Amino acid sequence: MTVSAETMDKVATLTKKVLEERFGDGFVFDPILVMPRIDQYGDEYLEIRVVYDGDIQELDLGWTAGLGWRMWDEVEETGAPGKPTYGFVEKSDWEAGPPK
Repeated sequence: MTVSAETMDKVATLTKKVLEERFGDGFVFDPILVMPRIDQYGDEYLEIRVVYDGDIQELDLGWTAGLGWRMWDEVEETGAPGKPTYGFVEKSDWEAGPPK
């Protein structure tokens, strides 16, 4: 199964909506990258990388750690495979690029 660009866009939009509802104006979530992956068993899933701008002290890490479980049903409704995984990257780190 190949995940379509349309499905990945839907997942990114859905993720942004859920994050904005939870955190309000305290953060900017952009970009949200959705990447198809295959796990060690050959099953497809989506890796979602969220770049955020805001005070990390206000980013509820307990809530964000469970985002894959919270979003699973909604993401599955888009036609995406498997349970998504989420990672968060601070905007300044994102802009700095990978370590040299």
